Amino acid sequence: MTVLTSPISTSTPVAAPTVARGARAARSARWAVRRVVVFVIYVLVALLAWQAVVSIFQIEPLVLPGPIPVLDALWSQVQSPVIWSATWVTFQEAMVGFAVGAAAGIVLAIALAESDTLYRLANPYIVAFQAVPKVALTPLFIVWFGFGIWSKVVLIAAFVFFPVMVNMYAGLRSTTDEEEELMRVSHATRWQRLKHLRLYKSLPFLFAAFEASFVLCLTGAVFAELLGSGTSVGLGTMLQMYTARLDVAGMFGIITLLALFGVLLDVVVKLAARYYLRWDRPVR
Repeated sequence: MTVLTSPISTSTPVAAPTVARGARAARSARWAVRRVVVFVIYVLVALLAWQAVVSIFQIEPLVLPGPIPVLDALWSQVQSPVIWSATWVTFQEAMVGFAVGAAAGIVLAIALAESDTLYRLANPYIVAFQAVPKVALTPLFIVWFGFGIWSKVVLIAAFVFFPVMVNMYAGLRSTTDEEEELMRVSHATRWQRLKHLRLYKSLPFLFAAFEASFVLCLTGAVFAELLGSGTSVGLGTMLQMYTARLDVAGMFGIITLLALFGVLLDVVVKLAARYYLRWDRPVR
């Protein structure tokens, strides 16, 4: 018996994934370059518009300095180790608070989605707690947890918890009847249905919640530091110090740092979403 061999049958399965990975890498590189170019254009347009407003309306520097004094102040700040120490303090507070709030929101959303009884029992309490302005809880958190990092972490977790929980719950409940029926006829267990269907369906909702929550965790960190920083000095504390000196350019420098911080976190979330949700993008 003659055995037929074909070079095509051995080379094609190896080459195809390599070409696909190369195409994906090229698309990701083009996406990243396009994002950077768009970001730089946005920054330049904003700086030009800012300078135009200050020049046309002849606004006093004590009210609104132009971009050049602010950039000078920002340059002086980034040369000081104090600002990097403050940035690290705010970063720690924001990330730990985000992790605690997001983890609690995800766990509760899964529990509520898996148990209708628990959802009916807990929903009135959740709605009532959600209606409470989280800012109003700040003095209580300071009394309970002190002026250290943990009062800020708990406040940030309270900011992050509800957006993550509500979006995660909506994502877990977004499966269609056909998808649930397919899992049933496949004799999937409850855990397999959660792992292979509901969690996957919830990922777009979860990343949308993360995108909004990163802004909230920065807001919570700065707000808590403005109310009481204790021995730790973060960017909110620095902002308060510049306010006491009426150093408007220095205040804008801190605000610019916070904005860059927020943009960096937003980019991280978008890159993670682009990677983990690549199955959710339309095929081109």
